[in-house]
Amino acid sequence: MLFGVDVVDVARVTRAMSYSGPAYTRHVVSPGERDLHADPGLATAATVAVKECLVKAVGGRPRGFSWHDFEACGEVPLPGAEWADPLLAAAVPEVEAATRVAMTERCAYTVLGASGAAALARLTGRSAAPADGEAVVGMARWGVRGDLIVAVAILIITPRGALRCP
Repeated sequence: MLFGVDVVDVARVTRAMSYSGPAYTRHVVSPGERDLHADPGLATAATVAVKECLVKAVGGRPRGFSWHDFEACGEVPLPGAEWADPLLAAAVPEVEAATRVAMTERCAYTVLGASGAAALARLTGRSAAPADGEAVVGMARWGVRGDLIVAVAILIITPRGALRCP
């Protein structure tokens, strides 16, 4: 498994949204991720924080990277990957203590495209596409305190059928 942690300043994201208009949000956020929070600025900032965690877990932005390589899918734990949720949960208290941000929100992510291939290579040592029946997925936890969002994420390989995304 691979881990990533990120901290995002909500004000920085809302400035980018103001500067670029809807183009910034479309570039970073998929339609399903706009519901991560009722406030569009917080929803976008939460998406950026989680996706930056996932990028760090992948090992950086691979050639061909797109923010849409990561797509929110719903709640964790993922069926078939229940063993990974306790590992993510075990990382949360240390991050909460260091940042003083309660990480109350959670979501699962598919990991596709160039980022999926890079994650698979780091997880297995293979540079090929996922084998039949396997998928790279992410699970994330995050929280907000004032203008600060802190997120932690884990990437794993799970049976493809275990992930049910819209």
